[in-house]
Amino acid sequence: MKKEFLLMFSALFLPLYGAEKFIPVESVSPGDWFLQSIAFSRPQMEKTYLQKLDKLDPYAERARCAELYHRTLEERFVANRIEDAAIEKALNWKKGDFTWHNNKYYAKPGCTSWIIAPDASSTGTCIVQKNRDYTGQNFLTFRLFRAAPGRFKVAVVGDLWSSGAGAVMNEKGLMIVQNDGTSRWGHARKVNVGCTFILRHIAEHCANLEEAAAMLEKFHTSGIARSASIYLLADLNSGMIFEGTASHHAAACVNFAFEVRANNYLLPGMRLVSTRSRKSFLNGSQRRFAASEFLRSTLLDKGKISPADLTKLARLRDPAMEKEGNRQVCMKYTLASTMFVPDRMFPEYLSVTFVALGPTRHTVFLPVPMGVSAVPESLSNGLWGQKALALAKNLPLDHNKLPGYEKLENKFRTEFFAVREEARKLLLARKRKEAVKLLDDLFRKQYQEANIFLEKLQKECAKK
Repeated sequence: MKKEFLLMFSALFLPLYGAEKFIPVESVSPGDWFLQSIAFSRPQMEKTYLQKLDKLDPYAERARCAELYHRTLEERFVANRIEDAAIEKALNWKKGDFTWHNNKYYAKPGCTSWIIAPDASSTGTCIVQKNRDYTGQNFLTFRLFRAAPGRFKVAVVGDLWSSGAGAVMNEKGLMIVQNDGTSRWGHARKVNVGCTFILRHIAEHCANLEEAAAMLEKFHTSGIARSASIYLLADLNSGMIFEGTASHHAAACVNFAFEVRANNYLLPGMRLVSTRSRKSFLNGSQRRFAASEFLRSTLLDKGKISPADLTKLARLRDPAMEKEGNRQVCMKYTLASTMFVPDRMFPEYLSVTFVALGPTRHTVFLPVPMGVSAVPESLSNGLWGQKALALAKNLPLDHNKLPGYEKLENKFRTEFFAVREEARKLLLARKRKEAVKLLDDLFRKQYQEANIFLEKLQKECAKK
């Protein structure tokens, strides 16, 4: 599947803004946002997925498992079952196969995440960021959508053929990301709902950290949550670390400074359930320590931690440690970084996702305001990340020198925060349409500039 998709991509350059289709944020009918994002890849990837369905489980077993999923959905999440059925019908898959596929494949969105509390943040709100490493699914998507009336609008980074989320922020400023853990009870429940489903569902239905924490705990205590996950949750004011397995869970608040998590269980009592060896435990802790030290020194030096600092952290790598085989904050197979920066006054419009799709050192952190009306298809359909993958194969970069990227990203941040204040004035004057247009115009301009920048690098590589 990877080879087929890369071959498909290699014949293309991403179209410039103006020629490219933009996908509206508001969905017309159930599953539209998902179906639009997979339309380009469907001819190459659907056949592979369907073949894998039969290899992993015969249809009778898939149907049995899907019915158990459906009972769970029917009891708690009727709208999600309706959406699954609509997607399944549009794909012309057998009954239950999309639900089975969606909860079977997307179990490990990994990998290293951090929360910055309001007192340490330059924005005065929590910031949550997540790096995602390769875990078998490397076609990543950014989607901004409202799935149905009555649900919150969400900004999602995840796997292209999953309707769930590996990282998500909603229009109220609630943010949730997930890291994978290792547990001896990791596969105790054959039929459950995947963590990507849980993240998206909580973000669509909860307005703050208190509601989200209660719902997440209910997923685990009611016996329907996938085990072996480490969640970082935050709203505008505070954060939480939640570590869970099929049998145990624990949580701790993050009310000041910062916290970093990788893949080790660290909360009281949770060491009991971990199966990590000494070597693997220490190896995973190295990058957590490196990220924590970066944040600590930044806070001591500057007094606040800014989005600019966090883009540097997302690319942090120590060549000497890497040669020794130690895992890094940013590794050669890091595939994305997502930074959520909510706005306290108008989170539904002025919150922003800084998203780097593809190998983090070969792509651009692009600001996507929550209030924009549409998202370019290339961000949604996986092609943007594939461009960075192609660059990573042909463009070696010094570990600590990224002048071109940093210059462009500094420009983007300066422009965004200036325009955000102009949009704020319009929103205070109740000029919503004008504010949205301002955000749309800036986003499309920056998207075009980032696109041109990456294409230029790609052409330079082709000459070598």
